[in-house]
Amino acid sequence: MKYFFSSLFLVSVMYSSAQMDLLDSMMNSNEKHVREYVAYTFKMTRVINGQSVEMTKKGALDFQISHRFGDAFATKEDNIHNLFGFDQAADIGITFDYGITDDLSVGTERMKGQGESIVVPSATGGAATQMSSPTELWDVHAKYRVLKQTTDFKIPVTIDLYGNVCVSSQLKSTDSSQLDYYPKGYTGFSHRLSYLLQGLIATKATTWLSVQLEPTFVWRNLVPVNDKNGLFAMGLSARAKFNKRTAVIFEYYIPCQKSGIGDRIPFAMVRGIKNAGYYPALNLGVEFETGGHVFHVNLSNTAGLLENDYIPYNAHNWAQGQLRLGFTISRSFPLDKKHRGDKYWKKGSVEDPDTKKDDSKNVQIIK
Repeated sequence: MKYFFSSLFLVSVMYSSAQMDLLDSMMNSNEKHVREYVAYTFKMTRVINGQSVEMTKKGALDFQISHRFGDAFATKEDNIHNLFGFDQAADIGITFDYGITDDLSVGTERMKGQGESIVVPSATGGAATQMSSPTELWDVHAKYRVLKQTTDFKIPVTIDLYGNVCVSSQLKSTDSSQLDYYPKGYTGFSHRLSYLLQGLIATKATTWLSVQLEPTFVWRNLVPVNDKNGLFAMGLSARAKFNKRTAVIFEYYIPCQKSGIGDRIPFAMVRGIKNAGYYPALNLGVEFETGGHVFHVNLSNTAGLLENDYIPYNAHNWAQGQLRLGFTISRSFPLDKKHRGDKYWKKGSVEDPDTKKDDSKNVQIIK
């Protein structure tokens, strides 16, 4: 009998040990399948002028005000009198974005428009035509996140798709040679329209450095005679973080087009070509978070704020002192009842950990 009980005890111990091994194996297996996503590749839904991969939170309304002043150092005689461009408003923008889900947002914005001066050579060898780019710009846009980077770099990038439809509401000109000469009917309305389609591919390479590529296509229904309706461009953006509340930001857009179309000469700024008629958009800035607001102060050679405006039209050269100060202020307001009491915009930084807040949206367990 004692052998029977000894054998029964031994079997029980072995069975319990097997159960513990199985439980440990299951726990280890679950741990291996936990996918944690990176947070705050950028702080705002914009880098400077252009879009970032950041999304407006579900049920939140993001409100942004942007301003671009006049040239700060273009003319020595007027620098003091116009307070280095502060007396001039090159462009002003107001933007609203709403998060339908954490991966889909829609919005609208209104930009004053830079009204860039464009010189178009005559096809017959006569006098060149002077015209201005469209102003009073309204757009509707949408952003969708296709892929999100993980902290283990098994998914190394975040990918968004962004697109807009833009219309100019400015009064029509009586001069048929101008871009703002809009005939009556559908043709005149279609001439007011432009479109943008953009891919946003970003990686948070380290805890302090984020880099983003922006392949972009702009289509304008009406363009000067020496230009083409469709324009491809490539953007490069970066953010270098000092701490949770301060970072340096960078942005550069260069058209991918044959030289000379629309006065676009590759790397005209780098090659020291003055008065080229077009220069790529180059922006530098400092980002601050101030207890609920994200605030950008930047230097730029672009007068426009909307991609449909500053990517195809920009004749300002850093080397000639044609840079200008600008700023953007962003504030997010939770609108749905579930998140209305959230404190992440009321004090501290959005990157401060909140133990009371469920962060499960940043973690996915793959079964």
